Amino acid sequence: MDIWWDSLATPLRVFYVIAISTTFFMLLQFAALLFGLGDGDAELDGGDADGDGGGGHVLSIRTAMAFLAGFGWTGVAALKAGWSLPLVLVASVGVGSLFMGGVLLLMRVLYSLRYSGTLDYRNAIGELGSVYLRIPAAMQGPGQVEVKIQGRLCVVQAFTKADHELGNQVRVRVTDTMDQNTLIVEPLTAQTEAAGPEGR
Repeated sequence: MDIWWDSLATPLRVFYVIAISTTFFMLLQFAALLFGLGDGDAELDGGDADGDGGGGHVLSIRTAMAFLAGFGWTGVAALKAGWSLPLVLVASVGVGSLFMGGVLLLMRVLYSLRYSGTLDYRNAIGELGSVYLRIPAAMQGPGQVEVKIQGRLCVVQAFTKADHELGNQVRVRVTDTMDQNTLIVEPLTAQTEAAGPEGR
């Protein structure tokens, strides 16, 4: 293994690291989804289906990993085929973008299948969750939160009235709904988190 790795040129090593690490991460996500580990059944809420909420966010952990996996493996294959580095980079970005677009399309299809009125987002009021995609301060724009609704872990579009931006993984409580598929959340303090859903 060491001999093989030492024989690789630096660009090929970089592409291998990107490809293998992102593929491993995606396999972990798939395993979590398949076996129900760590709430791996999280769903994407792509925002307002009519476009008022921006139609979902292109960048997320899943789509970023898909881009990097496509980028990495394309780079490995192209370098092994003897392509020049500039051409390899162009091809890798192109294939990575296709991977990202495919995952985003799949997530939106899953959302459209799920969006049948079976989930009432008002049932999320008082629930605790965490920020999945940063939320701008003072209702300036949407982000996304990961929260359980009717026992299902969902990624949902959300706004906040807080006077500061809520970054990724910040713990929040759902305080209200903005429309049928958008939540309003507030950041948790140690005291409010200790109170739990019963303190709503």
